[in-house]
Amino acid sequence: MFLMAVMNFQTNISAATSGQYALKVGGENTDNVNIDNGSYMITGDPGQTVEVKLLIINKSSDARKFEYNVNTAYTTNDGGLGYDKRKVTDSALKIQTGNLADPNHAVIKIPGTTTATVTAKITIPKKKYTGYLMGGFNVRPYKEKAKGTVASNGTLIKNKFSYSVPIQIHQKSSENAEPKYSITSVKPGIQNLGQKKHGAVYANIHNASNSYSGQLDSKAVVTKKGDKSFKITETKNGQNIAPTSNYNYMISWGNKNLQSGNYHLKLTYKTSGGLKSWILEKDFSITNNDAAKYNKLAGIKPNYLWLWILLGVLALAIILGLGIYLGKRNNNNNNNGNSGNTTRRRRR
Repeated sequence: MFLMAVMNFQTNISAATSGQYALKVGGENTDNVNIDNGSYMITGDPGQTVEVKLLIINKSSDARKFEYNVNTAYTTNDGGLGYDKRKVTDSALKIQTGNLADPNHAVIKIPGTTTATVTAKITIPKKKYTGYLMGGFNVRPYKEKAKGTVASNGTLIKNKFSYSVPIQIHQKSSENAEPKYSITSVKPGIQNLGQKKHGAVYANIHNASNSYSGQLDSKAVVTKKGDKSFKITETKNGQNIAPTSNYNYMISWGNKNLQSGNYHLKLTYKTSGGLKSWILEKDFSITNNDAAKYNKLAGIKPNYLWLWILLGVLALAIILGLGIYLGKRNNNNNNNGNSGNTTRRRRR
């Protein structure tokens, strides 16, 4: 499918970027669209349609095809905003931002060292809502082979580049939505660090409203019930939680092995400067099977020190018990022997 929207071409594009192409917002600020921050901030009446322009810059000397999509925003597991999924699912998501754009998908052929201007129409939903609908234009090379590079450890890395430009859609006179953050579950897993692995737990964080609070600093504290000495802390900066989305917040166990038991997670988010904060809490458990499974996957050998200590204590108890028993038996035998000698009378 080739794009049927309006396209203009500019030539003589110089310089290079990763993947030999780039995106840029086009057009000018209007009463309905603000592009000052390099993204599209759209505000209008319910049902209103506005036009936005996207510049796709082919910096290669060869003609190339690019796949263009308008997608709904989601939260990546690194705590970033993602725009590269054609379909986003979440229990609180009611409106797919990609469905508000026309066209929302196409394949575009752009001559070498040329910029294509794509004009798309964004329709603000008629149904009233609070907060923001978020999404983005996502562009990637179409059916090109990934270029490979070799890392220092000899691993072949294939690079596929994808660029996005964010979109936020807000209805005029509607209120901003307050965040509804919660921890839906906490499950054990593995933290992959290349060839090295650690045990970890993953807390699924959910934002059930059309709210966006900007970059957040976070601190997670895990404690274990019945063990006051146990404490694991994880801090992350620059967490961006998209509206009506969820993601898995990783808490590393480091070099410690996972142990079965009942735990408590306290997770705090703060805006820059700490003007606003949210505290989320959740109890969770790690079973013996899960602890053994993920410790094995992390390459952590079972620690049998406790077993050797227990066996040593039992052996010592048996030896002491046997010693006491034998000692008592010898005393009894001696007492019986002495008792027989004292009761025997001499004949005169």
